[in-house]
Amino acid sequence: MPRRAFGVQRGQSKAIPIIEDGIVPLEKLAEFIEGVYGLFEVLKLDVAIWGHAGDGNLHVQPYLDISQLGDRQKAFKLMDEYYSLVIRLGGSTSAQHNDGRLRSSYLKNMYGSDVYTVFQNIKQIFDPFGILNPGVKIAIDKEDMRSSLRSNYTLDYLYKHMPRS
Repeated sequence: MPRRAFGVQRGQSKAIPIIEDGIVPLEKLAEFIEGVYGLFEVLKLDVAIWGHAGDGNLHVQPYLDISQLGDRQKAFKLMDEYYSLVIRLGGSTSAQHNDGRLRSSYLKNMYGSDVYTVFQNIKQIFDPFGILNPGVKIAIDKEDMRSSLRSNYTLDYLYKHMPRS
């Protein structure tokens, strides 16, 4: 399978951090890498991949134009397939960057029903009115997740918080 280097932006498509933090046991890393490239080949998407191979942690960013409905649909198909691969290989959907809104609906698959119920109970104890970080981690389904994906992706929020001299 041919590999090629990718730039930061290709036309209107940008490397988008929607599935960028999977980790698998080291003995599964080669299978993980091949699985990721295979998935992108099937979806006919370019990908930027880097990470911490010694830990089995890959940062995977698809090139998408999320203002386009077709690319938004591919994003959700990609998340389903990617997280299924990570879980099947005995890995975790988040290694460094936490679960967040776009991974929440996959937590039950990753941890199982019993552990997920513990998560729900803890949330209920510490946030009985559901006011702390609503829409994150607990009781989120894929439809809720769809509304979390912006139709525009920029890094402007980072630049606004950079120190000025």
